[in-house]
Amino acid sequence: MADETPLLELSAISVRRGRSNVLNSVDLTVSSGDVVLLLGENGSGKSTLIEAASGILRLSNGEVKHSGILIRDSEGRRSKPKPFGLTLQNGGFCQDELVRERISAAIEVSGHISNDEWISSELDDWSLRHRSNDRIAWLSGGMKRRVGVLAGLVPALASNDATLILLDEPSEGLDETSVNTLRNNIDSLASAGHAIIIATHDENLLPLATRQITVGNSSIVEQDITENKKEVGLNIITPLEEKNSSNFINNPAIKWSLMLEKRTKTSTISRSVSGLIALVVIAGMLAQIEPPSNTSWLALLALTPALISSLVKPGILTHLSDSRSQDWWNAHIGKNLQMSNILPPLNLIPFILTIISVYVIFGNITFQAVIIGIVMSILCGGSSRIHALESTLPRQGATMIILLQIILIWPFLLLVDLLSMNASNFASNDAQLQIIVSTIIPLLVWGLLPMIAPE
Repeated sequence: MADETPLLELSAISVRRGRSNVLNSVDLTVSSGDVVLLLGENGSGKSTLIEAASGILRLSNGEVKHSGILIRDSEGRRSKPKPFGLTLQNGGFCQDELVRERISAAIEVSGHISNDEWISSELDDWSLRHRSNDRIAWLSGGMKRRVGVLAGLVPALASNDATLILLDEPSEGLDETSVNTLRNNIDSLASAGHAIIIATHDENLLPLATRQITVGNSSIVEQDITENKKEVGLNIITPLEEKNSSNFINNPAIKWSLMLEKRTKTSTISRSVSGLIALVVIAGMLAQIEPPSNTSWLALLALTPALISSLVKPGILTHLSDSRSQDWWNAHIGKNLQMSNILPPLNLIPFILTIISVYVIFGNITFQAVIIGIVMSILCGGSSRIHALESTLPRQGATMIILLQIILIWPFLLLVDLLSMNASNFASNDAQLQIIVSTIIPLLVWGLLPMIAPE
């Protein structure tokens, strides 16, 4: 821990919340061994300072650096920070995660290999081991808070490299025993050379501070404290093994999303049920009335269930919007996780629904139905990206972004026309051009929207 580069540098940062300038040209440098307490009244800007330091918030001026690396500035530049710990004032996790999985995700996103025995030991310290295989949603408010705080401390607990830890009101909702555990962890981590910034009203944490900063009137004022300065560099922490390399499947965010979908099946159920309801309605309607003789109408009815399924919001976006989960992830990976490859450009459920629906309505499955089903799955990827773009905005559902789904009507109508063709026409050059166009449009939506998404 001999590197003297500050673990955090805030250079003239300004942050607006609505019409108010909450922070105005604030400078702050935090180094190894610092325990910085942010004090001030409610609404003074303590949480804003923590979130700005983590890279979550847009800056109207200035820049944020972690260990000399620029992680965000007012020009829109953003990069992945070195591993650091973050506990938000509320949440920071998906409540469908298991307690053990939340700690494991915090370990892996900090670049270490998760170890069950190590996790059990830490859960023991926080009296959480008996709930390790429970969903966070099943815990009491105090226990949820313990999980969130421990997940914020894990990057430092798992490493002997100096690590920045940002804690927003960590003792709020904790019982006396848990507060003592928190105090012991903070003291040990600071002695080992890590840096901890704490926004708090809790006077029990004041003796831990090496620095006290009062936040208010869009600025900060530091009080002079010398008696709590710590001798740092004591190697008292048992670290976890670092990862040597990572691939797509071992990416912590990908593992997290696959794990949640496997358990909850949110996307699978919502897409399947919406499409199957549409199919049952169409099949019931055709059973009661004479089917139209026009093949184009039959093709339209056959592809409607897959279209409805494609337009459903992906389940992973629901998980990310739960309890500020996406803010926690976005801070650690240095970008909007919603706009990354965590959303696949192809989903198999619209393909399956296309095959089933074509068989129900036409009585057979042709080669062109298979091709059209594949393109419908790609169209689903384009729709998912539009939902993801909406999720990056401050108020989801309060914008007209979702109307971009209209772009996908054209490729859908091209597929309807392709399904109504006979085999000879489907093999023509015009049909091949229609397949290419109906494929390229949703792929362009999927590929280009991340470029215009707000950072």
